Amino acid sequence: MEPKINSPVIRQLLILLLLVSTGVSAQKAVVTGTVPATLFGKSIKLTLINYETRNDSVVQEAGIMQDGKFTLTIPLKEPEIYDLGVGNSSLVQVLAKPGDNIHLTIGEDGIQVTGSKETQYLIDYEANRKKVFNKYLKRTYDSSAAAVKSGDKERIEYWNVEHEKASENYKAELAQWVEQPFFINSLAAIHHSIRWNPETDTALMNQMVSIYQQKYPNYALTRQLVNKVNATKRIAIGAIAPGFASTDSAGATIDLNHYRGKYTLIEFWASWCAPCREESPTLVRLYNEYKAKGFEILSVSIDNNTTSWKSAIRHDGYIWGNVCDGNGYGGPTAALYTVTAIPNSFLLDKDGRIIAKNLRGQLLESKLAELMR
Repeated sequence: MEPKINSPVIRQLLILLLLVSTGVSAQKAVVTGTVPATLFGKSIKLTLINYETRNDSVVQEAGIMQDGKFTLTIPLKEPEIYDLGVGNSSLVQVLAKPGDNIHLTIGEDGIQVTGSKETQYLIDYEANRKKVFNKYLKRTYDSSAAAVKSGDKERIEYWNVEHEKASENYKAELAQWVEQPFFINSLAAIHHSIRWNPETDTALMNQMVSIYQQKYPNYALTRQLVNKVNATKRIAIGAIAPGFASTDSAGATIDLNHYRGKYTLIEFWASWCAPCREESPTLVRLYNEYKAKGFEILSVSIDNNTTSWKSAIRHDGYIWGNVCDGNGYGGPTAALYTVTAIPNSFLLDKDGRIIAKNLRGQLLESKLAELMR
């Protein structure tokens, strides 16, 4: 005998099944899109961004059809931000929430999105970032590269100083855009934490934490933001530099504690970082000049490819301590110092206290001359 549909037990079962199926469908987001013809037939990669540690993880990879279309189905329980890219190139960041259906039209001259205003915010942020970059930094990058090729030390020093000035202006104007109410009140704003200036953006960072804790208290993105801000305060000027130990190019362990009693520059760099490599001749010269007076350098590479790292050490003449965790920005040392962009450096006094950050070229030389008098 078939059960009647109006039976209370059957009705409860049907309701339960409906709730379960609805819950399951809500625990995913679907991202579809099209890409330019140059990418037809390749693979598109979805990478979950961790803003606290930058230990980003590839969560999915799918083929791009011959007509340029792709589909990604993302299982998730709360909003997350992903990088969408092909090979080593990033195309766009996507903020996906459970139940989202996001469509991206990625063209050579821009990106169109439907189904996610937060993803549109990320696209707007990146467009503005590129505009501000071209306004302040493109000229100094190009001029620094030309100076290095010329071998003119004075030219190199001049453009290193100009680059630092331009970098400060770049970050300041970018922060002004972030402060707009529509952006700073959205989860998309956490993306700016990759580029904020911890010395000048303290008020902005604290404002973001307050907003996130009030509006999004239980999300992983909020926990990442809070932890990162706390870590940023841990490496503020005047703080004792966090201790670490890592492996050098010969496989030996180097411990920061062994550098106590000397002025030490902790330099975060990578073999593929052009501005880092441009600074190499200056570092070599200053190391040779001040080593006998108690100056040391400890270079921390964020290379994933240790072969490239070791080759760069030899080529640039880095004869001081060099370590590499071998895990890019996701390495424990980079995470400890909240390093999400390079070049990045910390100058420590003899007690291991942070006394300056990101000094390059003439600024570093002047500071060392002051300390070594």
